[in-house]
Amino acid sequence: MVFFGWIFFRAMVWLRPADALRLAGSASIEGLLEWVLLFAAIFALMALHIVVHEAVHGLFFWIYTGNRPRFAFKGAYAYAAMPGWYIPRGAFFITTLAPFVVISLIGLLMMRLTPWLLPIWFVITLNASGSAGDLLVAAWLLLQPPGCLAEDRGDAVTLYLPEKMPLQPSR
Repeated sequence: MVFFGWIFFRAMVWLRPADALRLAGSASIEGLLEWVLLFAAIFALMALHIVVHEAVHGLFFWIYTGNRPRFAFKGAYAYAAMPGWYIPRGAFFITTLAPFVVISLIGLLMMRLTPWLLPIWFVITLNASGSAGDLLVAAWLLLQPPGCLAEDRGDAVTLYLPEKMPLQPSR
């Protein structure tokens, strides 16, 4: 989270230098009510982030399969999944990275165009750091053969590798 927080803060400084530096030097919270409101806002942004992140995964599952994905909460995490669907590596790679890319780009655009710099910074930092598992799955996919298929059951991703074909037909 520290790494992505720093990256997106640098982006904020690049996009809105005067506003970013003013915000960095003037953050102060006084009184119990302000603390309660801050924690309520953080909790609301975290909940919104989870819904949007999984909705983006779900949108890309739907684009590639034409079917509604399964959305669920399991323990401390939420997920969008397509159990029983075997999605080609390239499509699954895009689906895996979509929330990281889409939410980051929209957040950076909003950072440029709106006055809500700190909430946007918080959400895109939270999303990027929460995408660590997605980034690892994407890296893993790059190491797999192009013909593999992925099945996402929510709590696990299973890859199905193509059978090795002999170089010459056997007789």
